[in-house]
Amino acid sequence: MVLLGVAIVFLAPGGGSNHEIAQIKHSSNLLEQVKFYKQLIRRVGPGQAQEDLYRSGLPFTGETHLLNHEVGDYLYEKYGVTGLSKCKEYFLASCGHGFIIHAIQHGGVPEVSRVLEACRPLGLPVFQQCAHAVGHGFLAFSGYKNLTQALKMCDKVQTTVSDFPLFNCHDGVFMENIWAVHEGGEPSPDRWIKDSDPVYPCDDPRINTKYLTACWSNQSSTMYRLFRGDIQKIGEQCGQLTQIDLLYMCYNGLSRQIHPIAAGSLDQTFKLCGQLSGTWVDYCISTNATASFSVGDRTLPFQICDRIDQNGKNQCYSGLVAQIGAYAKIREDRSSWCAKIKDQAWKDQCNLQN
Repeated sequence: MVLLGVAIVFLAPGGGSNHEIAQIKHSSNLLEQVKFYKQLIRRVGPGQAQEDLYRSGLPFTGETHLLNHEVGDYLYEKYGVTGLSKCKEYFLASCGHGFIIHAIQHGGVPEVSRVLEACRPLGLPVFQQCAHAVGHGFLAFSGYKNLTQALKMCDKVQTTVSDFPLFNCHDGVFMENIWAVHEGGEPSPDRWIKDSDPVYPCDDPRINTKYLTACWSNQSSTMYRLFRGDIQKIGEQCGQLTQIDLLYMCYNGLSRQIHPIAAGSLDQTFKLCGQLSGTWVDYCISTNATASFSVGDRTLPFQICDRIDQNGKNQCYSGLVAQIGAYAKIREDRSSWCAKIKDQAWKDQCNLQN
């Protein structure tokens, strides 16, 4: 979170001084930020509050993601299941996460199917994020010591909801295990984390092999803390994996871990990814481009792909163009995003998408 030495008043898009955003940026305490954000939601409404937060200059990080859960809570309490359509996709669909977790806490597991069916018409990226949020909610709902139970709850949903993005649900369970903050803002002592084992719980025999890709998707967050931010050492630990899908997932998780650390800096993205070895450098940089796009950044991803070396351009633009196709709800969105691509061949490829 960015700390400022003095309070600064920002102008809200609708006019008037947006004091709440200035107070949020001036505070490093999440609970205090939540109080100010609730005031903003009540004052300008949930739609404008999301816009204000998105345009505030706050970093696209996990802390801002958790803060934006609050608008999801508000929408569920005010509108019920239909309120989900009022969530914007900012900060990795964090409004949807807050909405779904609140729904589970309110109505239990039977509420999940209703929420997911409300997500489905909003497009595949939102449907996947809803499934991811369900995973978060299942672990918070079950209790952090019941990790395997939460994973099985995801499996059960697949039997009742057609085309359910099961991996995203499993991924949400493991991510929630790492942060474990939904009980009261502090990590739960019941989470499955061992300071003596950087690959736990992925090496725990109680974790079925079908869940391991989701486990390794998140393990870099644990390793980053245990290895005191040594990215090269995390990369070396990932490199010890012999199963190819787990190897890629570990590096994918590490690359996404680098994304918030770089804090929107093009130079930092290249510097941090450059600490990896071989082909993983370009893989990391390309993954950061798609990660930036998925959380709502419409500038940095294009700068990354433009700057990456020639060997990595195809990988970078391929991922970015796929993201544009997934997130563009109308032709005008796709056209404006494709226009930002400087490489003419990939710009043409982007515009050819249906």
